[in-house]
Amino acid sequence: MAYLDSVLADNEFLAGENFSVADITAFAGLGFADFAKVEIPESLTNLHAWRKKVAARPSIAG
Repeated sequence: MAYLDSVLADNEFLAGENFSVADITAFAGLGFADFAKVEIPESLTNLHAWRKKVAARPSIAG
């Protein structure tokens, strides 16, 4: 998770400027982490912001 946070410090999405399958895969993986009760540390602010942004996308939000 810390690695993803560091990537997101310099990029809007995980593979650069555009939403990609990398973002979809990471978003799904973090959904499983929620299920497994693995918390994202609050200090990973870039990851939290990215997750909120991705969750708001029409294709995910419904």
